[in-house]
Amino acid sequence: MARNNYKVHIGIFFISLAIIIGSHSALGFPTDNAAVLYLRAFIVYEEPDNENLSKMITDLQDGKIKPNDQIRQYLEKNRTVIELVTTASQIPDCDWGRDHSKGFDLMMPELATVRKLAFMLVADSKVYLNDGDYKTSLERCITIHRMARHISDDLIISNLVGIAMHSLANKHIKIILSEMPADVEVLEWLKNQMLEISGKSPSLISAIKSEAEISAREMRKENVNKLLDYVNTEDIKVVRKADADITPSEGRAEEKKKKVYEENVEKLRNGDEEYFSQSRKYYMDFISSVKAAFALPYEDAYRELEKLNETITKDADTNPTAFLTSHMSPMISKLCTNEMVFKTNFNAVNAAIEIYILKAKTGKLPDKLPEGLPKDLFSGKDFIYEKTGDGFVLKCQGKDLQKEKIHEYEFKVKNLN
Repeated sequence: MARNNYKVHIGIFFISLAIIIGSHSALGFPTDNAAVLYLRAFIVYEEPDNENLSKMITDLQDGKIKPNDQIRQYLEKNRTVIELVTTASQIPDCDWGRDHSKGFDLMMPELATVRKLAFMLVADSKVYLNDGDYKTSLERCITIHRMARHISDDLIISNLVGIAMHSLANKHIKIILSEMPADVEVLEWLKNQMLEISGKSPSLISAIKSEAEISAREMRKENVNKLLDYVNTEDIKVVRKADADITPSEGRAEEKKKKVYEENVEKLRNGDEEYFSQSRKYYMDFISSVKAAFALPYEDAYRELEKLNETITKDADTNPTAFLTSHMSPMISKLCTNEMVFKTNFNAVNAAIEIYILKAKTGKLPDKLPEGLPKDLFSGKDFIYEKTGDGFVLKCQGKDLQKEKIHEYEFKVKNLN
């Protein structure tokens, strides 16, 4: 869907959220909807006012520089914002007032702003890390995790933004763990926070279901112009070699593909109620097959989703009612792997925290992986554990079929010897 639309007017978003706020006391804020506090944070948030400051903050996040007075002053200006989002992140429910009836025109400007606030929290975390306040540094990362949970279950684009924010938080938690001294109390606190968050991680299949409902509603004759705009922006792109190098068979295949596409566009343009009814049925049958595939172990799920993508691409050449599905279905196998990478990374961090706790309690790393730790989801088995000169590595046993690689996660330990 034109789901990657965070194009939108933030002013309209503020108005829609103001309606939510209006049902509550004008003097206080509702404690049951985090979106209201996020809105207040959006309003008072100050972005860096020059490119030099913006670059310094980015360099701080990337570990290229240490905190300086300009960065500290900027973060102090936004101290109220940080407090607001921290409080908001702790509220269980978050209703952004998204109007799914808008279909492809659904606006989600909050995604871009929440990401900006996440990057600011990373900068604040870096300042506390530099100052030796490791728990507060970790708390900023936990806040990012909680914020991600508030935006990630609705649609595919919000799911992907949520995953990116979770991954950002985990990246910096690993950095803090590598620099902080052994502290059983803080590590136990972190363990509990992470377990609570990972138990409520983004659900891709939930996002796919929500998006399918919207897309199916849009597949109607009265929306034909909107659908034509959509398939035109998703037009087939043929990467051609130099004309002198293209073979006759390649040229014929290219022309055939173009002709089939144009014929399908014309059938969409002139589609009757039966055409759209059959298009919706084909699409929802595809979504049912996707749901069934997601219930399988990763390798089986990936291969089944690859087959489904191939099938709808081929069907679109001969079955006009498969045409919309071929354009409205993202690369589900890629999304499946993306979710698996995210969840396995989360499991690796949670497993690593247990190892850090053992190191803090005993003064040394364990010789083998403790039992009962979170698993490598690519294989469904335990991570392979190896000690290194400055820490340890957790390796997956199963392969990422999208990238054809085995993921491994390196963790450093301060004062190892």
